[in-house]
Amino acid sequence: MGISERFQGANTIDSGRLSAYWGEHAARYKFALPFVAGKTVLDIACGTGYGVGLLKDSTAFVVGADVDADAISEAKVEAGPNSGIVFGNGLMLPFGDGELDVICSFETLEHLHDRVGLLAEFRRVLKPSGKLILSTPNAHYSQPVDGVPTNPFHIFEYTPEELRAELTAFFEIERFLGQTLASSIRIPPFYDAQRRLPTDIKTRSMLFAWKVFNKMPFTMRERLSDAIWGKPFYPTEDDYVFSEETLGSAPVQVALCRPKK
Repeated sequence: MGISERFQGANTIDSGRLSAYWGEHAARYKFALPFVAGKTVLDIACGTGYGVGLLKDSTAFVVGADVDADAISEAKVEAGPNSGIVFGNGLMLPFGDGELDVICSFETLEHLHDRVGLLAEFRRVLKPSGKLILSTPNAHYSQPVDGVPTNPFHIFEYTPEELRAELTAFFEIERFLGQTLASSIRIPPFYDAQRRLPTDIKTRSMLFAWKVFNKMPFTMRERLSDAIWGKPFYPTEDDYVFSEETLGSAPVQVALCRPKK
């Protein structure tokens, strides 16, 4: 499939080549697919709704919720017959007790002051047999200074030990994983990760070549990437790995949980 076919229409899913962050975020929804099949699902803090677009063909029904009116307006483009978008605050979700099968909460927890309240609300609306799939940055990797995240939009970033303690007040953790780029991706697309690369000549040369490619006009860059590597220039959702072994050092930690009885 060439570039023109990938970019027909306005579907958010087809725009992954435009953002270095797309693959990292989309990979979490791909990870969630086996757990949402045939289920009633909430994608909390859904933003522009790309997650709803990625999940809707697998679920019985998926609803995206957000507090940003502009994002909700954009997200409605992704909604279909078995999906919807609502205005919803994670601390006061518009659902009854035990109404949902699965909640996807990706990169949300770190933005809130009342994180305990959010987790309590998640447990309230989940069925006893339900699942919470949650991701948040790993403080072992991001290294907040005196507890203050370097990302100005984050209130608190957890170490895996801290996240485990917070989650287990409400949930049983079934899997606790780190999310990392596959080893086949030699140069990560993120500035912070590039700063951590080895300083040997080979790595520096590859980084220089990556930066040259990154500055090319979009169409030229993607045509060359297709010709040389047979894939988009930026990593896709297939280029990320979820593993217990990397939990201590991964940029992102992912927890699969069930409500405590």
